[in-house]
Amino acid sequence: MRLDKQVLEWLTRTPGLIEALFDGLPDVLFYIKDREGRYLWVNQTLMNRAGLDGLEAVVGKTADQLFPVTGSSTMAQDMEVIRTGHPIRELLRLYRTYRGERYWCLSSKFPLLDASKRIVGLAGLSRDLPRPNERHRSYHRLAKFLDYIDEGIDQPVRIADAADHASVSMDTLGRLVFEVFHVTPKQMLMKKRIDKACQLLEETSMSITEVSAACGYADHSAFSRQFRAATHITPAQFRSSQRTSAASHG
Repeated sequence: MRLDKQVLEWLTRTPGLIEALFDGLPDVLFYIKDREGRYLWVNQTLMNRAGLDGLEAVVGKTADQLFPVTGSSTMAQDMEVIRTGHPIRELLRLYRTYRGERYWCLSSKFPLLDASKRIVGLAGLSRDLPRPNERHRSYHRLAKFLDYIDEGIDQPVRIADAADHASVSMDTLGRLVFEVFHVTPKQMLMKKRIDKACQLLEETSMSITEVSAACGYADHSAFSRQFRAATHITPAQFRSSQRTSAASHG
């Protein structure tokens, strides 16, 4: 749905309104970058979670300067959006705050165009994944599905088998999972596997190969690809950065 031209004029002619609106979203990280991937503006929530004090610590810097562990992968994704003009929509990913807290979010990035329709940068937002509502009328219908993937997390799991176990069709399962968890069944399974992998990487000395097997991946490379897609870093980098973070806050 497009905004009416007059409404757009009202928004742009009211000083500070857009900034105030985005600063007032406690569960959304919002940012604007130029065509070189340098930050032009971010909202207060992003600054808070990055441990930054004021826009002067952000403007003109790139993701790899602000977030050395994940920045190179973030930067590559940004430049792909700017190069191709293809937006990214609702990509499920995991990130950590400067304190080491983990947040799952749905991330979207859109190219910005000038008057000549040339790409001049991008705007992006990452929306925290809401906590599931256990009182939702659909929650109890998912109990068998959740048990099935939890119990088989160290084995290959087919969503079709999980649906059969829960005595629902694939379409019904997709609808119920989205209603309660705001993700697809496949994303739900991936989230649970990556969460377990993070826990094992943080709390045990298991090798990456052992962690991969414990989380149901057929091989090390498949695990590393999905882990990096979700977190923008490799399992080894995650473990290393976690230890560094623990040492700095110890």
